[in-house]
Amino acid sequence: MTLTEDELNELDEKILNVLTDGRATPTLIKKILEDRGTEVSRQYINQRMKRLSEHDHIENVFDTGVYELVTDPRFS
Repeated sequence: MTLTEDELNELDEKILNVLTDGRATPTLIKKILEDRGTEVSRQYINQRMKRLSEHDHIENVFDTGVYELVTDPRFS
């Protein structure tokens, strides 16, 4: 079951924005968001990414901890 755009929070949107540019790890996403002025813990990023993954929007590539975008709920 996929998420709707209304079910996304601000961090979800930021994670999806990073992943539209390519693959990334939670740590890399944290650093990119910090460079863009958003302070957030890696644990919270992991939590949101797990939720996006459970709803089949992002995928952990070969269980390496590197994620890629599968479907963007903002454009579904």
